Amino acid sequence: MADMIRDGSFRDGFEVGYRAIKGTAVGMPGTPGQPGTRGNSTPFLMGVRKGIERALHKDISDLED
Repeated sequence: MADMIRDGSFRDGFEVGYRAIKGTAVGMPGTPGQPGTRGNSTPFLMGVRKGIERALHKDISDLED
């Protein structure tokens, strides 16, 4: 299972998350400060989460039912 979770920097994850929503043809905003890493996560995955939130202008928690 550990092989499925990508290792990488918060910044790399932020770019992946942002571009997943906005596409590759847009400019990247500044990378926010890295929050504390939650349990069962990695800095890369936290970056993906923050990138998605920035692209959607919403907190991911607001999208849950």
